[in-house]
Amino acid sequence: MRQEVFELHELLSAARIAGPVVFVGHSIGGIVARMYADQYGDDVAGIVLVDPTHESTVLYNTRVARWARIRELATGRAVPEPRREGKPTEGYDPNADYFADELQAVYENRRRNPQPLGERPMIVIAAGRRPAPPGTSDSLWRELRREREEQLRDLALLSRNSRFVVDSASGHQIPGENPALVARAIEAVVDAARRHAQIEW
Repeated sequence: MRQEVFELHELLSAARIAGPVVFVGHSIGGIVARMYADQYGDDVAGIVLVDPTHESTVLYNTRVARWARIRELATGRAVPEPRREGKPTEGYDPNADYFADELQAVYENRRRNPQPLGERPMIVIAAGRRPAPPGTSDSLWRELRREREEQLRDLALLSRNSRFVVDSASGHQIPGENPALVARAIEAVVDAARRHAQIEW
């Protein structure tokens, strides 16, 4: 993800897109948007997080063959410095997988600075439909869903100027299932950023 943040910054610079801009991050893209704001805060006017990944997310991990809090699988390895050039990645290489270590770094940064966005406007949109994955017991899925919902509400605390919205009709793929809601959230954040005011929702 650190590499993605670097590439995104390079892309915006090459395209001569002057900030500050509003970032929209869906799923893991929500972590990328937050990392970008941490590194290039002056370039970020506001954020929309669409059913985003939380730094303490629990997912089924094939490497350990169980549900796991991914950041707890961190090994303490240093994440490589982003590079402009190099061979593209081909296939999955577990030795080049730094996801757990990067989530742990986001977790530690959040502990040091609980509201890194300050007054910048932010909207968090959560999916209301979450069917259980095949083979997952009802009791385990209830617990995982409860924690997921708490985590999404927690992400709204990244800013003192935020709104939390549940899309009861959509699953994780909200941008495809309810693009009008995402567009409305973007418009609300852009409007609040322009006026330097609280979000109107």
